[in-house]
This record gives sequence, structure tokens and C-alpha cells, in this order.
Amino acid sequence: MILGIVGPTGSGKSALAVKVAKVIDGEVISCDSVQIYKGFNIGSGKISCTEMEGIKHHLLDIKEGNESFTVGEFIELAEVLVNDIIDRGKIPIITGGTGLYYKAFAYRYQLQDNNSKKEDKVRAEFYSLLEDRGVDYLYKLLKSVDEESCKMIDARHSSRIIRALVYYFTYGESIVKQNISCLGLRDDLTGIFLDVKRDLLYSRINRRVDEMLADGLVEEVSALLANGISADSPPMKTIGYKEVVAYLRGHISYIEMVDKIKQASRNYAKRQITWFRGQKELNCFDYNCLEDQGKIIDFIKGKFKK
Repeated sequence: MILGIVGPTGSGKSALAVKVAKVIDGEVISCDSVQIYKGFNIGSGKISCTEMEGIKHHLLDIKEGNESFTVGEFIELAEVLVNDIIDRGKIPIITGGTGLYYKAFAYRYQLQDNNSKKEDKVRAEFYSLLEDRGVDYLYKLLKSVDEESCKMIDARHSSRIIRALVYYFTYGESIVKQNISCLGLRDDLTGIFLDVKRDLLYSRINRRVDEMLADGLVEEVSALLANGISADSPPMKTIGYKEVVAYLRGHISYIEMVDKIKQASRNYAKRQITWFRGQKELNCFDYNCLEDQGKIIDFIKGKFKK
């Protein structure tokens, strides 16, 4: 049996997963598209060694900042980890806020086979073009060959633009037509969605952003850039990091940076809530107080306690 704990940013997934792991003898598999990157700690809300409280965590710090990471890779790695954890007599707990990763695993997506060598070569060519001619040139190029995907991509989001270009020039079709089939919902997975009241969640998010900045988010981004991580790398284009990059480059003030991070985080949480509420296989639980936490843990104990 496998447990999934998902929810919006700031909902308290990581802390709950640790508490649950202690109760059911579990190990945690991260389902977060930023926490896989080394050095991206504060802005991603990555759990610290102290906060893990001795519970083993997987899929954290497995990629360098300039590397790419796909849904297909997540599925493959998660499947191997799940089998290993079960073979050792423990319960796998998949937790995080990247909805696509979770759904791809839950429904056993079968993605098109990667032509990784060709993709890597094409990707390197486009990153070279990005340095020489800029993101506007790449966006116009994408629009000329794949206008359909252009409608879904921000003209400033270089990593997503390059991903769409790589797919088109590798497979000869739009990335929106990528062949995705699935084997259906796993029958060994129990999923839980943490539903936090909107005003409480937004308050937590605002406070969390202030804490991240106090803990050194600006210094973290500055160090990553100084160590050769590109401002156009996938994790640097995520919320918190891209705003700090803009501040460090003098494009926005410190106050503007803070406001933008908070607003973008709240908007992202709203999209996450909409996404997860649409996944009908998830068991939805209110998660606003200790009493709610107790109800969730009791439910899980009933399902998983040995």
C-alpha cells in the first residue's frame, strides 16, 4: 500500500508526512519539481534534516540546477523507490505540491519513449541560441513552427520555450500533442488532499515568504548565480527565485520583490487547490487545526497501521 499527501504550498504537507511516517513506519518520497535541485532550499521550502526527525526522505537534491527533469523521470524514479520501500517492509508516502507528478504516478502514465541523446543535443543548441540572441528570438521561432504551444507559454519563460522547441525539433510535432496514455488509477494508492481555508492559507503563505527572506533567500539566489547556475535554468524560473533574480538585477525594488513573491505564491496556491479538487480519487480533508490533523492521522492509521 502507498499513501499520498498533497495540497497547496504552505498547507503543511511536509510536517504532516513526518508525523504520519512515524505512526505507520513510512518513508517519504518528495513530489516537488523544485526540491529535486541541489542548493534550492529556502525558496522551495525544502524540509531540513532537523525537521525530518529521522524519517528517510527521497528525491531531494538529486539534480544540479542547470539540469532538466521530466515527468517521465519522476515516474520511473518513484516506481523504483516505492518497490524498494515496500520490499523493506515500510510504507511509501508520496508528498508534495506538483500536481502533474502526482497524477502521472497515480494514473500510471505511459509517456512517449525519450530520445534522450537527440534531445540533449537539440537542447544544447537552443541554450546556445538563448545566450546569443535572447528569449524573444526563441519565442518567435517557436511561434513560427508551433503556434499552438505558444499560446500556453509565457513569452519570458525561456526554459518552457526551449522545452517546447526541443520536443518539436526532436519529434516533429507540437508538445501539446505529446502522446500520453495511462494504465488507470493504481489500486494500491490512498491519496489525501489537505484543504486549508483560503484566508488561513494566504496568511501562512505571507508569513512563510517573510521567513524565507529572513532565512536568507536573497543570499541563496545570489550564491547559486555566483556558482554558475543560469538565471534561465528551470528552478530559477520558479516562484521566489525569479523575483529575487529580478531584484538582484535591479529591475524591481526590494518591496516590489516581496509583494510579487507573495502574490505569485497565493495565485499558485489557488491553482493548486483547483487542480487537486478536480482529482476525484483524492480523499479531501479540512486541515486548519490540530483537531483536523488528528482526524487525518486516525483515518490513515485505520488504512495503514500494522
